[in-house]
Amino acid sequence: MRAHANHPSNATLRPEDLDRRVNTLNKWWTGLLTMLVGRNGEIVSGSDRPTILDAVTSIMVRPEWILPYQAAFAPSDGNGRPFLKSRSTTSLISQSSDFLAESISHNVRRIYAEKLICQMAYVVEKMSSRSVPASVVTFCGKAIAHAFFYCGGVAQILVRLWAIPQEMIRRVMAEHRLTRDVDLGSSMNFVLRNFPSTLHDLGFKSLKATVRYLRSRPRFPNGAARINWYGPWVQRWAGRDTDLLFIFTRNYYNLMSEHLPSDLMPQGRLCAPGHILLQAQLLSVLDSVLSRNDIHSLPEPALGPSVVHSGMYGEADASATVLPLSPVATSRSMAESRVIILMRDYLSGSCPNSDEPKEIFATSFEYLMKASARRVSVFNYNACFTLCDFMEEAMPILHRYSTKSSTSYTTPDWPFWLGVCRQMMESQNTMTQLRVYAFLYSLWGTITAEENRKHQVCLEWLLDEGYFYAQFNHWCPMVRAYYMRILCWRLGRICDWSSDLDASILTTLATRLDYVWSTFRCLQDTACSKGGPQLSTAPCSPAPSRQLLVVRNDSQPASGGMFLTFDSILSLPSSTQSTSDDRHSSLNASMDSKEPSTTKKPGSMGRRGWSMLKNMMPFTTPADLPASSNQSHATKLKRSERQSPDPTSAHSSKHAESPESHLFRTHSFKFSLEWIGDETSPFGKERQLQRPQLPGTLPNWLERPDIDTLELKPSQAQGAAVNVGKYAGRALAEWDLVLAEFKVFSERRRTEGVPNQTQIETPTLGIETFRRPG
Repeated sequence: MRAHANHPSNATLRPEDLDRRVNTLNKWWTGLLTMLVGRNGEIVSGSDRPTILDAVTSIMVRPEWILPYQAAFAPSDGNGRPFLKSRSTTSLISQSSDFLAESISHNVRRIYAEKLICQMAYVVEKMSSRSVPASVVTFCGKAIAHAFFYCGGVAQILVRLWAIPQEMIRRVMAEHRLTRDVDLGSSMNFVLRNFPSTLHDLGFKSLKATVRYLRSRPRFPNGAARINWYGPWVQRWAGRDTDLLFIFTRNYYNLMSEHLPSDLMPQGRLCAPGHILLQAQLLSVLDSVLSRNDIHSLPEPALGPSVVHSGMYGEADASATVLPLSPVATSRSMAESRVIILMRDYLSGSCPNSDEPKEIFATSFEYLMKASARRVSVFNYNACFTLCDFMEEAMPILHRYSTKSSTSYTTPDWPFWLGVCRQMMESQNTMTQLRVYAFLYSLWGTITAEENRKHQVCLEWLLDEGYFYAQFNHWCPMVRAYYMRILCWRLGRICDWSSDLDASILTTLATRLDYVWSTFRCLQDTACSKGGPQLSTAPCSPAPSRQLLVVRNDSQPASGGMFLTFDSILSLPSSTQSTSDDRHSSLNASMDSKEPSTTKKPGSMGRRGWSMLKNMMPFTTPADLPASSNQSHATKLKRSERQSPDPTSAHSSKHAESPESHLFRTHSFKFSLEWIGDETSPFGKERQLQRPQLPGTLPNWLERPDIDTLELKPSQAQGAAVNVGKYAGRALAEWDLVLAEFKVFSERRRTEGVPNQTQIETPTLGIETFRRPG
């Protein structure tokens, strides 16, 4: 069935051939459902159930079942001949054949509806049990989607089980710029003509008509009265406990896109049967995700598995039961949220769906994200924190899809989301501000992918005069630390190639730093002349007795894949291996960075260990190479260095790969709050300050007067810098430490084999290490 599922003959069947195929499929379908239900005492093992469910799904999605439904709204084929009609020229024979074709079509629709009802009984029974296998959850989601579209009366029952409040529908309409009094009758008639007639009463015309319809009592189809529709499975159907709703959502968009007219606006798509109701239900689920208390909160009661991917469908049966786990063991990160998994699975390039349903889903889901974000209060720290967690996972998925998709979907509405971040920064909550900075730091490459967006973020926001002075001289040392690391590692880390925007960014940053320096000197001179206390130049630690250090993120998996080759475990003699003693790239190393760091020799694991590895894989270590081989390798490396262009030049660093780029292994680093002793702490000690510098080596195209040739005149603080001069000395001292940290890390990576500045890793920045639970 899989090999011939898309055969061209499936769409041009004669009524007699269609009848024979449907009867055969019906017998197979009946036998498999009888085996699953165990009506005759059959017992299906857990390893055989996925195979049987896969066979039932293959029968359910056969195109022969859909041909009679297509005849209702597509009465002619491409040649103008009637669909599923006789081709006889004699009138009597033609009328008899047309009656036969109509009878066969009615029989096919009846059989298909009966089997879908039987499957719905199986779905409700299984989803009402305590533990549900993963393969059963996937099958139930597909079965509900097909019954929703092609079994009359089922969709009317399912949408009422959600018990959607009127406010949710109004919020979906408002996000699509539709008022509550709008009437979409003409658009609804245009959209519904391509859908089965059993779904026409679920088309969206107006809010009043939809609410009135949901309050009416549904009519149960034949055979549905014995199903316990209002049983325990309703909670799972509403999006809790399992992935049932999300699997249904994926299949719903696949089926809806087959009936929607092309080039339809998002407002017109809301008229599709049940679409606005599904959007409202997903909005309620998204609201519940964003309203969770904290990252250590317990997930929903795990009565079933959390599997959305179709790849799990063919695996052995597995179920998730309720176990008495501790809160730490049952905590769920935002990346494991079912909503994020649905987005990642549906919009990924490996998903076999066409571009049209993906584009509809991406557009609709971003509307839901914006509607849910509008309900978050800027003064609700937990909600803002969770919203940033969600944005950090969802934005890369949408951006990645927009770059690979050939549809009309553009990048996410970045002006809206950046406006959300700026509003959260106005809350004056330090934890919210830190989370926003961590979000900007993590998605800097995605956010600044376009020049106009980079100009908006850098020049109109982060380097805005009032904003810069308020954040650079912030009263909270942790906020200053995060803001300065964005300035140093992201905004000020310009590569060797340049643009007018990069020059403007660095020039503006230098101007802002010079003004803070001039204001600090003015305040110091005023204090000296009046005999008052001078501003402190002792840097503050971000947290008491703790310091942000760049450390190796050993827990993060390698980017090359799940398995590492043995060659990647080895290191060259010129590279330094990180040990437990030198993991911290502390600022003290800047004082004695010329001292050789402690390294481990490649052969330090013992002769027996290396011999065992050599027996497994045919390779040799650098230590085992003969001297002639090492000399030959060094000679080739020097020759390639002479022939290759300068890696620091603008053109080579951007377009050419250094010959040494394959000789070093990339690592993952992160900023971590680590405890420090008083004797090694660089904080709390007065420092001799100088004119603040920019990170790294200044490019040749940036013209900044040198401190020896130009002496800045002290200026009185004006405007936004009047009330923040108190912390100017501490802020400038901390900026020097951040620059030293950047310099030490860059030099260390260069000595470990990184060929140029552009290939040096950027440490990640998060705040999970010190977030308070609750």
